[in-house]
Amino acid sequence: MIAEDSFRFVLPDFPELDDYKKLEILPFGNVHLGELINKWVALELTEEVDDQQVWAKKDELRLHVDSLVRKNIVPAKPFHILMLLQSFETMTTQRLELTAYGHCYQYLIYQALESVHVKQSDIEKYLNVLSELGGAILESRSESLNDSELQLFFKEYSNKFLPVDQEKIITDLVNSFILQRSETGLKFRYRYLFYFFAAKKLADTLHRGEEAKRKIQNLVNKIHLEKASNIVLFLTHHSKDPWILDEILISVMDIFSDESEVTLEAGSLSFLQDFVKEIPDLVLENRDARQERLKNDNQKDIIDQQEDDNSLIEDDENLENFMVKVNKVFRAIEVCGQILRNRLGSLERNVLESIYEESLSVSLRFLNVFLRFSECVREESIRKIKKISEENPNRPNSKIIREIESFYLGINYMVILAMLYKISFSLGSDKGREIYSKVTETKNNPSLRLIQQIIELQFEKRLDIDKIEKLHLEFSKNPVCDRFLKQIILRHLYMHDIGYKERQKIATKLNISMPVQRSICIASKINPN
Repeated sequence: MIAEDSFRFVLPDFPELDDYKKLEILPFGNVHLGELINKWVALELTEEVDDQQVWAKKDELRLHVDSLVRKNIVPAKPFHILMLLQSFETMTTQRLELTAYGHCYQYLIYQALESVHVKQSDIEKYLNVLSELGGAILESRSESLNDSELQLFFKEYSNKFLPVDQEKIITDLVNSFILQRSETGLKFRYRYLFYFFAAKKLADTLHRGEEAKRKIQNLVNKIHLEKASNIVLFLTHHSKDPWILDEILISVMDIFSDESEVTLEAGSLSFLQDFVKEIPDLVLENRDARQERLKNDNQKDIIDQQEDDNSLIEDDENLENFMVKVNKVFRAIEVCGQILRNRLGSLERNVLESIYEESLSVSLRFLNVFLRFSECVREESIRKIKKISEENPNRPNSKIIREIESFYLGINYMVILAMLYKISFSLGSDKGREIYSKVTETKNNPSLRLIQQIIELQFEKRLDIDKIEKLHLEFSKNPVCDRFLKQIILRHLYMHDIGYKERQKIATKLNISMPVQRSICIASKINPN
């Protein structure tokens, strides 16, 4: 027996079901999501399709689904995911990557209204009620309206618009799972619905006075909070007003504005050079791309679970100023990245360049802050160990000090690489190469070259061996960036089915040994004769 989840509240009234197990369909994690997308793509496969086209299609759908589901804003249940995948198919002619994801959310809403047989001629009326309701709920502290507030809402609605059948509309919206009744009152069932209609109300009233602008500015200032960042994001789906984008960019430019950007020039990485020399050389191993992706999804599920456990802390409005700025960095580049992807076909070139450049800048300023903070912690740790050593001269602590230094250097190395990926995945697109290239050439530093390399590999599936070799030669005097480049290339090779000859060619160009070469090298060291 399958029932809607509210049925659990009336279960005690059916003793006949006491002997049955009660099960719930859980949201999909990254592993199950990946498997579902693989099956979806497999349905369309023909024998003539190239393997790289298959990987590109899977990654494209995964990017879209991840962007729309975004921390369970749309429930990550199989039904909703399949609906989204279907919406991508129906919108192919509209070129999804150049269209606001708002169209996809609207598709889900239309499907919900059609499920309760709302007439096509009445849909606009229902959407208008929902938009006004979104604005009203945005103002409420409980994100819901109790009975008296609901009566007042419809009274004010009737003064502004033609009156509607309140009871029928609410019944239809509850039965379509757009709204739900709770202990605090009537509310949107899913977060994406609340964000969608609250943003729509703000967009509709933007030019009717300063009140809407004040509310939007307040949301942009609180972009480090989940609700604010998502309403701002949905606002960009509903409105193309340049004022909104200007406010977002001004906010981005203000974060860590007194800091300089990390460039990853060789001189600035001298503290990592000895560390890179000491860690083992990279080896191009034979790995199965499907297993690598499965392992990657498993790791993401673990991280997502940890983030869920810390979600209450993350969205605390009383966070320390530093943590507010850190959260702002990550939320802001996610919002700017979606604007880039959704508006590549409609924004002027200089505006796109500005979005990309400012998003890069704030990310690299944050990285500089982190590295400086990490250095302070390392120095403080070593100072304490030395103090203990002076107080206890018989205890050798030199080994402990070396281990502390190695630990912090390792953390710094991994954070830099992780941040390069975070920036690339947040801002990347398979259609923005001209924008990325222009900004990279203008600033001309290793960090931007590595970011562009990740974007080209991840989004364009572009394995340009000549360009990679050229970058490798440029980094000949920058061993840390050369190591980053090799790890970036290896990750791509492991996550895609690249032919042996091409792998061998890349390994040769980058001076990376393969298992056979490594075995010969080890054997020659053991038996030089």
